[in-house]
Formats: sequence, C-alpha cells, structure tokens
Amino acid sequence: MFFFTLKILFLLTITSVIGKYVQSDDERPDLKWPKKYTFQATKVSLTSGLVEDIEFWRTSKKSRVDYNEGAVKKIAIKGKRRTLKSFGVKYEIHPETTEEYLNELFCIRTNGTATNRVNLDDLLPDEGEFEYRGKEYLETGLVDKFAYEQTESQKYLWAYLDSDNSSWIPVRLEVIGFNGWLEQLKEHVVTYYTNFKTEVDDSVFDVDKYDCGDAPAPETNNINLSNLDPEIDEHVEIAFNRYKLEFNRQYSSEDEHAMRKSIFQNNMRKVNEHNSKGSTYRLALNKFSDRTQEEKQKSKGLLRREPGEIGTHPFPYDKKKIAELAENLPTDVDLRLEGFVSPVKDQQGCGSCWSFGTTSATEGALARSNGGRLLRLANQALIDCAWGFGNNGCEGGSDTAAYRWMIEYGLPTEEEYGFYKDNDGFCNIENMTTIYPIKGFTDVTPFSVEALKIAVMNHGPLSVSIDVGSSEKLYDYNGGVFYDPKCSPEKLDHEVSLVGYGEVDGEEYWIVKNSWGRDWGIDGYFHISTRDHACGIATEPTYVVI
Repeated sequence: MFFFTLKILFLLTITSVIGKYVQSDDERPDLKWPKKYTFQATKVSLTSGLVEDIEFWRTSKKSRVDYNEGAVKKIAIKGKRRTLKSFGVKYEIHPETTEEYLNELFCIRTNGTATNRVNLDDLLPDEGEFEYRGKEYLETGLVDKFAYEQTESQKYLWAYLDSDNSSWIPVRLEVIGFNGWLEQLKEHVVTYYTNFKTEVDDSVFDVDKYDCGDAPAPETNNINLSNLDPEIDEHVEIAFNRYKLEFNRQYSSEDEHAMRKSIFQNNMRKVNEHNSKGSTYRLALNKFSDRTQEEKQKSKGLLRREPGEIGTHPFPYDKKKIAELAENLPTDVDLRLEGFVSPVKDQQGCGSCWSFGTTSATEGALARSNGGRLLRLANQALIDCAWGFGNNGCEGGSDTAAYRWMIEYGLPTEEEYGFYKDNDGFCNIENMTTIYPIKGFTDVTPFSVEALKIAVMNHGPLSVSIDVGSSEKLYDYNGGVFYDPKCSPEKLDHEVSLVGYGEVDGEEYWIVKNSWGRDWGIDGYFHISTRDHACGIATEPTYVVI
C-alpha cells in the first residue's frame, strides 16, 4: 500500500519540480542547504516495512519535527548565553488516552545541561559527506545525484538546484548502513522529500498553549554490556538488572529469578565466546536470553509434511532450463524493494511459524498477480480454521496442510478477519465477504541453489523450512551471514520466508524473513549462507500458485 502512496506522492510533486533544473555543470554551486527551510517527507524502511510521515521546520536556532500526521511534535531550541536556558531546551508534545480523557495533549520539557546540550534535529544529511555523481532521471524528472560510500555505510542523495532562489532542493535520500550499537544490524531506508520551502513562520515553534512539565531526571548509569565479564558476579548482576529493565522482566519467585539469571549468564558466555572469534555472523543478548529450551520451542511450530506429499503444480524448470537461466541471474534480488513483502510480525508464544511462512508466500503471489498491490492476509484464519487438514493451531502445523486448506477456502485480509492474536481462536471464515483463494503450491527442486534463486526471483517470496533446534545459535543472531555446521538438512522445525539473496565479501547468502518480531536479528530478518544448503533451507522450499 505504501508503494502506491509513494507513486501518488511523486505525481503530486512533479509539477513543482520540472523546469527548475540548472543543466550546466559550470553553473552548479556546491551542495549546501538553506539557513532555514521546511518540508514534508515519507520515510520508508525497506528492511522492516515501517513507513513514517514527517513534517519538518528548521532555522539556525530552532527545529521542529512532527510525526504521524502531527500527533507527536518535537521542538528543540538552542541555548542563549547568560540565561537560565543557556544549554538549550527541548519539548515533546504527544497525545494520551485513558478512561477519563481522549487524546489529551501532554508536553514534556527537558532543559539542556553543560554535559548534555540540546542539539537541533537534523533530518537532512550533512552536505560535506557527498561527492557529485552526475545527473539521473527519477519519477520527478532530471536531478543531480550525490553519493557517500564507505565500507559500512552508503548514502545516496538526489537533489536539484532551484533557479528561482538558487537553493538546493532534496528529492530523495537512500541510506544503507551499519548500526554500531546493535553491532551488525543493517538498515535500508529511503526518504522522499516534498513541499520544500525556504521560508519558516516562527510561530510553529511556540509552546505557550501547552502546559509543559519538566521531564524526570535522566539515568546516569550508562553501561556498555559488551565490556562485562560473564565470569564476574558483579558484572553479571549489572547486566541482568539492565536486561530485566530493557525487556520488562518480572519473575514470580526468588527461585525463578535465580534460574533465569543462570540461563542469562550462560548466554552471556556463549555470546562473548562466539563474538571473540572470526565468524561471519555475530550474536547478542536479546529477548530469548533468559528463556528455557522448552520456552524457545514455542517460537517455532513446524510439523513435517507427510512422506511422499508433493506440490499440486510441478516446478516449471528442468535441469537444462535451470542451468541456462543460472548463467544470467542477477547478483542480488530483494523482493522487499519490489513491494512483495509485508512487515515482520512476532509469533510470540504460539507455535504458528507454519502460518506465517505460507501466508507470506501467498501475499507475494497475490501481489505479483494483481499489479503489485500488496494485501496483508490473515494468518490467524489458518490458526483458527485449518485443524481438519492436519494443523494444530498454536501447537504446530505444516506448510502443505496450510496450502490445502487455502485451496479449499482461500485467505481473507487482516482488515476483515482480524489481526494475529498469539492464541487459537474461533474460526470465522464463513462470515468473510472477500476471500483470496489459491490454485495450489509448487515444490522447488531441492538442494539446488540455482533453482532456489530462480524461484525466489520469479515466484517469491517462498515458504522454506529450516532447522533451528540443532544449533540454537540462531536465537541469538544479531547480524552477518549465519552458518552453523551443526544444522541439519533433515531435522526441520521452523518455517520462514525466503525474500531474496545477495553476496558480501565473497559469501553468498539468502535474505530470510522471520516471525520473531522486528526487535530480533536484522530488523526481523536474517542472512544465511547458501553453503551446504545451511540449516536445510533448500530441502523443502515452496511457492504459491494463484
């Protein structure tokens, strides 16, 4: 849906752009933003599907940014010398709703200090980082392209020089980056700018109409967990207390607290030991770090298909055709960029992975068949209704049973059926007004990297089964290309979605969407090596036929 919105956005802005470009390189001054400006923007995370609408104002002394159609407002004002606010002040205005009031606005004021001065928000990139790369056509017309390229961070900016006032006007910013705080967490974010103006009404920074109260004193105990030693009790205590606060953990007894702390300490050891070696991937403490093996089992849920059970439609490429197509395959494919992948969800304590993998494959096939329109389908319908086909709701299910139920009944949208509930529910399929049926599903040639690449490029996303239990390290994954020889190509216990492939430092990998939430892995995704068909990812891949 948001890709459709962006197309409309481009059409609305095109008339304000065309005809204002400076065509000669000799006339092009250095890239530099005006001293004051305002704009609207749509920020799209291609790794998570998150879309933000933003409005921004900035002068040399003040900034304001509005999110979510103005629901949240953040205002920053630089300090004035020899005043009570010499280190600056910032305000945040947001709505709250309780049983007593509806959408009441609250304002929180935070005064800067000598060690923590208030800085203005900066939603445009630093001009000095970029090098000019020539002109390029976008949907808005001919613009100038600038680039900043480093090993761990790449930024690409498209802008044009407005001949009316000699100001650079940003059009689009693409950031592909490395997050040091989360170690190897990568991001891919595109921001589209519209309605850029160089006049700012100072009244937008007024906060007089809000009853602003002071924010609570900030925490001063800043701890870098990576420097803590799991063999030192005091360090473990510090890390575990921070962990409980971060993940809102509350335990029922002292015995449980001691048990959870012991599990956490063992995971500290595992993470530190792994990350001290030269591995292609990194581990981190996360929401699984105090969980038992039994509790972790609930984050999976795949039941193996019956022996001899095969797809309803044959794979349309024989060995000769696969070899022929493999010669011209692109080096990377990412179906998120094509709008075929819905946002990551969290299955939580329900063993429903089988429903997420098959639903994602169905959403992609449906988007391919209707001109790119991505609909969010209700995997909760599979959990509630597919028992008669061999699935057991939150106690597990198979991809083939899910597909056979969809052949019979189809899938409704989340909007009509309801969102994922993390529990079994009453089946409501007969009350749906719109159902999207499938004709069947196809098994991709097993244990063939080339066949899998062709399938994901032409028919994906794919639903793929993997082995998590034999390794256990995937639970702690935090970035890089995962590979663990302990994984089995046969002991498949978790269903995920294959959405692309790529290569880094000579290592080819699959891009996989998981169902453990966006606070896990790379914004909910992981990269896994194509070597040895790691963790069984090429054992039983399937895609949907619409």
